[in-house]
Amino acid sequence: MMNYAVVKLFMVLITLTVAVFGWITGRYRDSDYQVLILVLVSATLLSFFIINIYERRQQESKRKEKKSRTQHVPGAGTSKIKRSEGSFALKDKKSGLTWGGGNIKASEATRGTKRKFLGR
Repeated sequence: MMNYAVVKLFMVLITLTVAVFGWITGRYRDSDYQVLILVLVSATLLSFFIINIYERRQQESKRKEKKSRTQHVPGAGTSKIKRSEGSFALKDKKSGLTWGGGNIKASEATRGTKRKFLGR
């Protein structure tokens, strides 16, 4: 797989090098040189546009492929959800006791009570 970031960087460096060279030598006032810079800038922007569209299509196809793979795998729905994939805020609240924090004995824990030290 080709790394398109290198192509983008190369296009920008070529354009900047030609522009700086023209500025240093004073040829940037020449109309032929301005056309050359205009063509380079246009080619750079066009290549950025095309490469970004191509990369986006590749990512979408990979995402669809991954989604279809997970849907057709038997038992995929019963697997555990990783912490990064599922937010605790979106999950159903588990039934059970609200501890209130701190170290309390499990036998003394009741719903809605604050912590109780030394078991009294």
